[in-house]
Amino acid sequence: MPLEADSYVPRILGVLNLSPESMVQESIAEGDAAVAERAGRLAGTGADWIDLGGRSITPDAPTVSDETEQARLRPALALLKTPDSEHFRDRVSVDTWSPATARFALEHGADGVNYTGGPLPGEMLDAVAARGATLFVTFMPYADAYAMREAKPAPVGLQAVLDHLGPKVEAARAAGVEELVLDPNLGIIHPTTDDHQKIHQQLGIIWNLDALRSLGCPILLYAARKPERLARIMTASACLHARADYIRTHTPEMIWRLHGAGTGAATT
Repeated sequence: MPLEADSYVPRILGVLNLSPESMVQESIAEGDAAVAERAGRLAGTGADWIDLGGRSITPDAPTVSDETEQARLRPALALLKTPDSEHFRDRVSVDTWSPATARFALEHGADGVNYTGGPLPGEMLDAVAARGATLFVTFMPYADAYAMREAKPAPVGLQAVLDHLGPKVEAARAAGVEELVLDPNLGIIHPTTDDHQKIHQQLGIIWNLDALRSLGCPILLYAARKPERLARIMTASACLHARADYIRTHTPEMIWRLHGAGTGAATT
């Protein structure tokens, strides 16, 4: 399927991690100067959103409390969402599974919540609706990524994703959330899943996005940060060929280079 630049242009979430325990070292920024530099580089290479993360989902990463997560987010939000700041960014989201942190982020200027938790609490949905923020809702059949470490593997696959996200869409709409984006979750996978299963599971979702679109919302795919360069390129290319409405990535420049290559346009 050819990519046509004039008919398909994804929106990009660029990852900025405030968590030193995160696995992708290049995404980590500690301190105002590093946050400003990373956010500027993401925006300069084509990110529409700066997606802030305050703790890692890596299975062997140390656990981090809501209070620590919020303490990490506070200065970054102040830097990026103060209107007269030279580092102000129009669209900043916060990646969290904590409803309390989600509300904290909205109170401190976040434009979106990239919610990676299980249930959608009413208080959080009300806060998103009142702010007029964007809610990115993830397929997460566990309470959160920490709980997943000790839980038995939950059912996965297209039907499991549809069964899980359908009620979340209904709950968000009932609460008045207007900007709703669905993430079938290519990144937060049970730690017992081996590499063969993981890739099979991820591609099974990517190639069936039309079924997810039946829920009536834009779709976000994570261009997973695979260890091998060619695997990263192939995953990002698959997200583009599936025409994801949003792509979350550590490297926006890779997405746009692939997009240009697919259309025959000049690459950067």
